[in-house]
Amino acid sequence: MLTIAYCGPIAASGEPARGGFEAANRRLIDDLRRTGLAVIELPYAPERKPAWRKLMAYGTGFAGLAWRIATGAERWDVFHITPLRRQFMLAEYILCQLARRRGARLVVDLRAGAIAEDVASPSRLRRAALKRILAAADLVCVEGETYLELDDVRGRNALYLPNYVDAGTVGQSPAMPSTRINLVFLGRIVPEKGIEVAIDCVRALQAHGRQVQLKVIGRGDEAYLDRLQVDTADLPVSWLGAVPHAEVPAHLHDSHFFVFPTRHRGEGHSNALTEAMSQGLVPVAADNGFNRQVIADTGIVLDITATGKDYAAAIETVLAGGDWRGMSEAARRRILEQFTGERLVPALVERYRDVVEGVARSTRVAEPSGTTLRAAVGRG
Repeated sequence: MLTIAYCGPIAASGEPARGGFEAANRRLIDDLRRTGLAVIELPYAPERKPAWRKLMAYGTGFAGLAWRIATGAERWDVFHITPLRRQFMLAEYILCQLARRRGARLVVDLRAGAIAEDVASPSRLRRAALKRILAAADLVCVEGETYLELDDVRGRNALYLPNYVDAGTVGQSPAMPSTRINLVFLGRIVPEKGIEVAIDCVRALQAHGRQVQLKVIGRGDEAYLDRLQVDTADLPVSWLGAVPHAEVPAHLHDSHFFVFPTRHRGEGHSNALTEAMSQGLVPVAADNGFNRQVIADTGIVLDITATGKDYAAAIETVLAGGDWRGMSEAARRRILEQFTGERLVPALVERYRDVVEGVARSTRVAEPSGTTLRAAVGRG
């Protein structure tokens, strides 16, 4: 049996995740165990507020991980890390080097966006650390297929590993919008994710005479949430807070549109986007991260600077054109066909076995569009 040491931000079992890294890692770890692999969790310290507490938590957390990796009794075949990069790069480089010295194969899983910026970081030290991490990797996983073409990834053993859902959780398309349009905002409640644009969208739809409801699901800073709730006291906005991952589909099943006006610099492949599409919600999202790649022709992609009025206009266009039913079914089908664990996890397990056995081979990885994309061939 292969043993995988999985290192990164990891949500506790049954608890709401604090962000996309935690949610995706929790799901993948559970699925890897279901395939029969042994997985040892090496979680990063949870975030703290204010900033100085966060810095202390991460500092002591990385020191504890380094000690465990260097001195622990566990034997690992693979060390799989989802690095946060940026200011954590040097610490993550040390963790990777310690794991390699213990004989584990190194799998570096590049999540979120802005990887190209990290590779070209103005910090020579951080840039060198990332390059050395990638150079030492036996396998590089990427969340967006475009990253297979990065200079530090091209020509290496690489795998396109997007975010996904379990096929069994893919729901049926909801009923057609009739008297009321049900919108959802799912994710971290922070300004850069676009929550205020989504609220402005509600105002614009109301101004057009539409009955509308917005569900907001996710965690955020308490003071910021309090202000938003005061500002929306006269609007049809329901604040549901953070919910366990398993309960998310139930909160989505009667909704029509997923509004995702993210302007987050590090946006990648959003878990929330995949989950919403899997329940037949038509996505209306910003052209940021991998949104356009994931959505394709199943929703509306707007400029990253689009306003709430622009989002409302896009929704009106879909409803006026009578396209909602077809787009809803297409979104659901796209997830079922391209972004499920049943399709993606076996490919990762196969790559684990290859790198442990020292096998170098070419693998063709399915693109979401349905064409094929060759993963780079490198050393095993």
